[in-house]
Amino acid sequence: MENYGLSKLDWLEEFFALPNGIPCPDTFRRVFERINPKVFERCFQRWVQSMVEAFGAQVILIDGKNVRGS
Repeated sequence: MENYGLSKLDWLEEFFALPNGIPCPDTFRRVFERINPKVFERCFQRWVQSMVEAFGAQVILIDGKNVRGS
């Protein structure tokens, strides 16, 4: 995640104030440790359901293979 953040820093700064740059891996780890997996699962399922309702899709491709023609 840190590498991605570093490679997209200019773009991310359009959405977030990052006065100290991209957080280090330890910070990401501490944040993820605090996420309750059951609550995250419920939120994720609600988000996916909202996408299905909004776009009428039964399957939402998230890995990019369809875009690349794989």
